[in-house]
Amino acid sequence: MIEKSTLSMHTHRRPSRAAWPRVGAALLLLGALGAAACTSDVAVDKESLGVATQRGTYDLTSTYTGAVGDTRGWLIEWEVPVLLNESTAWTAVGQWYYNLESGIYHTPDGWFVYYFGDDNGVTGNHSSCNTQWGSGGTCGGSLSGLVPGQQVVFKYEWCTPERVASVTGTQLCLYVDMKDGAGWQFLAQDARSTVEMYAHDIEHFADVGPQYPEPQVSCEAPIKMLRQQLKTTSGVWQNMSGASTWSFYDADPYIYQNKNLSASPSTWEACTTPGTGTDCSGVPAWSSAQVYTPSTRVTDGGHLWEATQQIWWSHPQCPPSNPTSWCPAEWTDLGACN
Repeated sequence: MIEKSTLSMHTHRRPSRAAWPRVGAALLLLGALGAAACTSDVAVDKESLGVATQRGTYDLTSTYTGAVGDTRGWLIEWEVPVLLNESTAWTAVGQWYYNLESGIYHTPDGWFVYYFGDDNGVTGNHSSCNTQWGSGGTCGGSLSGLVPGQQVVFKYEWCTPERVASVTGTQLCLYVDMKDGAGWQFLAQDARSTVEMYAHDIEHFADVGPQYPEPQVSCEAPIKMLRQQLKTTSGVWQNMSGASTWSFYDADPYIYQNKNLSASPSTWEACTTPGTGTDCSGVPAWSSAQVYTPSTRVTDGGHLWEATQQIWWSHPQCPPSNPTSWCPAEWTDLGACN
């Protein structure tokens, strides 16, 4: 999950750095246990989880092309997207500013807020954001019940060690506003090191194994970047706009759409390519007495289906004519065939 790539932005594959096993294991553990895992005394045995060499990819990224060093803060607002395969998808939508990452993270249990890179070990001021795993953290409880259509705003500011915003401050402070009436909640603080500023509009882990299927985002209900602002060297917040402000990289099957970089602030959307996962030509029809390995795709009933685990007998739609034992939830419906 949450580790910045030092490779080309066209690769988005993160190397094995010392921080990754800690936070990667933590986030996977949280996904497996749900929000109840967010307790301050959780101990993570990364070796037993078998994720020490975990990797994911950033398949949609937008990179700030201006001088990051001329900014003193960054505010970015996302709308929680609809995932067509929400019961199985693992993904993250978020951003890096200097060496602090934050965003929204999805497991089969739903969406929640995460942050990573707090090497100072300063915990959040929300009761559900006080968990520290190595150099990363997550927010559960009231910050975990995100639903599609909800807006989430993240704010980074140069600050003093006392969390006071300052254009000459030596620290970087990170906050989140869940639009839940609680206002801004402090998440993390760290000294600024790596100079970077970019958003990963979709991160996925399908290349790790079949237990992490490719997230499916409808272009009818896409990921939406609703607002961005930056703080100037004089401490003034202003909307970010301009066609030359951002560069975009997308990898099949994901695309950027409806980019409006001339607006103030600039906005854009991201989704799975229309028709992708439902392009059914050449895909075999489901047949009984077959062994289907994870990620295998078949057609049935005019829909495209993907196996989520090793399958011997089960029918995608489990019609009444089939034995009950053939009908566990082992298939993901990727949509109607075009």
